[in-house]
Amino acid sequence: MKLQSFCTALGLTALTLSLSIFPGFSQDNSSNRTRFFCNQMFDQASGEKIPTTLAWSPERQAHLLFIAWKSEAFSRSQWTPLRRCQVVSEKFQKFNESGFLNYLTVGKVMNLPVICAVKNTEETCNSNNQLFTLKNGTDPKLVLEQLVNISQGKVGRPIYQSSGGKIYLNVSNYLENAPVVNVKE
Repeated sequence: MKLQSFCTALGLTALTLSLSIFPGFSQDNSSNRTRFFCNQMFDQASGEKIPTTLAWSPERQAHLLFIAWKSEAFSRSQWTPLRRCQVVSEKFQKFNESGFLNYLTVGKVMNLPVICAVKNTEETCNSNNQLFTLKNGTDPKLVLEQLVNISQGKVGRPIYQSSGGKIYLNVSNYLENAPVVNVKE
């Protein structure tokens, strides 16, 4: 039941987020490369600012919604939503700069469910490509599917599956279709 609540909260958070962003870090909009960063986004449902991983897309000349960090599941271990947003956004940026952010996939690291960045659909999750950990007991495939669905604004079939049945999210496709948000400068 906790998994269902988590997935529902993740989906509702992403779908009900306002289009109003309050900048936390200045972005160089003239850059010709996608940039990932953490920023505060106003959530109309809760009336609160939520740490959010955003991407600046030079192709679309827009800021794109990636992940809203609302879960307090890791706060006891000092991984608050804000800290997770900051650290994970930096990882997204690092993997992007090094050419390893072609796909997101799911797996387990130290027996915990994780989302990872991989260069191709033959790679699997490990501690070197792990982006973030999910709450134990969470089905990472459902979370990845929800990211795909959110990016498409619908439930569809934008998931790429390899012959092994493993789920991969094509990051370029996500960035082409992710919701645009306005950042107040």
